[in-house]
Amino acid sequence: MPGDSGQPDDAKIAANFRRAIELTELGLRLRSAVLQQNEPQGDAMAKVMHEIRCAKEQAWLQNPS
Repeated sequence: MPGDSGQPDDAKIAANFRRAIELTELGLRLRSAVLQQNEPQGDAMAKVMHEIRCAKEQAWLQNPS
């Protein structure tokens, strides 16, 4: 039916919005953590990269599609 074709697209769009919001929240938390660190630049950057890897792994575990 013509009316049914929009539902899968709507679900996909909603899932993409949820992922975008989750990634924005993760980015804001990461930014906050970096701003709170009072360590030399090299140590802070290593921690940021570690946090990014952890956040990406967490996102993939929650949404494997």
